[in-house]
Order: sequence, then C-alpha cells, then structure tokens
Amino acid sequence: MVQGRCGGPDVLELREVDRPGPTGNEVCGEVWAASVNMYDWHMTTGYPFLARLEAGLRTTKYPISGGDVAGTVVAVGEDAAQFRPGDEVFGFVGSGAFAEYVCATETRFVAKPPEVSFEEAAATPLAGITALEGLQDVGGLRAGQRVLISGASGGVGTFAVQIVKALGAEITAVCSTVKVDLMASIGADRIIDYTRQDFARTESGYDLLFDNVGDRPWSQTRQVLSPTGILVTVTGPKHRWAGPIRALALRKAQSLFDTRTMTWFTAAMKRAHLEQLAGLLASGTVKPVIEETYPLEKTSEALRSLGEGHSAGKRLITV
Repeated sequence: MVQGRCGGPDVLELREVDRPGPTGNEVCGEVWAASVNMYDWHMTTGYPFLARLEAGLRTTKYPISGGDVAGTVVAVGEDAAQFRPGDEVFGFVGSGAFAEYVCATETRFVAKPPEVSFEEAAATPLAGITALEGLQDVGGLRAGQRVLISGASGGVGTFAVQIVKALGAEITAVCSTVKVDLMASIGADRIIDYTRQDFARTESGYDLLFDNVGDRPWSQTRQVLSPTGILVTVTGPKHRWAGPIRALALRKAQSLFDTRTMTWFTAAMKRAHLEQLAGLLASGTVKPVIEETYPLEKTSEALRSLGEGHSAGKRLITV
C-alpha cells in the first residue's frame, strides 16, 4: 500500500513495487500479518501537523507505511547473524509493513514463539512495548500496587491491563459500557464504566494512574493518586499544533509543587522489551485482543476505522 503524500487514509493505493532486498545486517521477511496503530495513522495523515516533522512536509518520507509486522525470513544481508531464511519473526520496523515483503535491520525483530500465531505476534510490538515501558520502566510498577488505567479498552490499554496482572498488581480498568465484558475477560479486578461514573470524582489512593486518553487536567487526576502516586500519560489532547505538548508541560509544571508525580513518555523500541513480551505471549500470560482483521487492499479502511476511535483491542492486516 503506497502513498505519495500525507492525507486521509484514501491516499493509500495498492501498487506493484520491486521486492526489497536486504543489505548489511538487514533481513527481508515475507509478511504474514501487520497491525494498525495510531502511529501509522499519524504517519499517513500527517495529523496533527507536528507529525509532519517526521512524516514529511510535502511528500512523505515513508511511501509504504506500517510498523508492526510478523512473518518468515526469506533472505538476509551479508552481515546478518541472528536469523536465517525460514525463521519466523516479529517486530516493529517503523515503516514498510503494509506490503508482501519488508526489509529492516535484524535488531528490529525477535523470534516468534511457535505457540503464538502470526496474527497475535503482529498485534503486539508497538502497543505491547508502550504498555510495558509505561508501566514497568516509567511508572516503576511493583507487585501489590493499585493501578488505574484510563482508556483501557484500546490497543495499548488491553495490553496494559494484562501486564499489570502479570506483574502482580491490582488493576482497575476504565472503559465504556460495551467494553465491560472485555475488561473482565482479560483480568481486570475492578471495572469503571465512564458513561456512568467519573473516576476522577470517585476514585482515590492509586499508586499509578496509566492515562491512555490524556484529556484530564492535573487538578482532577491528582485526586485519583495516593500522596506518593504517579501519573503516566501516554498521549495528550488532540490539537492541531502544539496543544499536546503545551497541555502536558502545564501539568508537569503543576505537579512540581505536589508530592504526587506526573510524567509522559514516547515509547522506545527496545529489543529487550520485545523479548519480554515474546515470553509473556508464549506463556499465555498476555494474549492480544484482536478486534478486526482486514486484507491488505483494505488497509485504508482499517486506518479510517482506527482514527474514528473507540477501539476494542487491535486491528490487523493480513497478507
């Protein structure tokens, strides 16, 4: 699926292109499945406009989008040492996954556990690493703590709920009415239906608030935390220019005068995290929630649906 410029999902076109060939420490994989993330939506649409600093101001830097991928190695570069043709792998390549073949450095991949499907593996990298890093590394999550997740039913949120349980903490999930059963099925200890209850008014004493929505001022979110609690924000309000940065910076500044802590982060694609997730997938401790699967030629439809919000887990592209 190729695009020549940033724009709505309809800028993607199905075209025949040359098959990529690996060089150096790259591997070339035959794509079995890829997943759609908001990262891909931002890189495709160039929205908010700050995204164009990475995606490209006039023409796109990434003519083939798609970061998450799972497949089979078909060729390796002359310096590649970790994989061989026939190996089943998955990882985050940044771009190029919405295609039949993709090339990337071998450090972008880890071995796919044999008991994990290509679809489950492809659904995991970006959302899983974001949840794992935000909870474990940024939030310092420890066993026995109380955690509240706002935006628990999306791609990152469904991983976060399961990772909290895997790390031995108590989880309260915030979602809409139609997602309540889903939250119960993946292990939430308590569930708050935000259409009926405002968690910022009723909840308190949490060690960690993992905020995957980012639409609450510090004056509200601080009330949810214990005196030494931490707010970890994954995203911010959806404004066209510098709105997210401005809002997050304001909340950070306000938290400096509080015993509670506020921070935000952008996930770093660390191979160690991907290997940790592979182990959680293999053990069955974490299982991706897959909402819908699309063929490659309907990638535009998958991106459009994702951009509308209210997801329940991940959307996949199968090749």
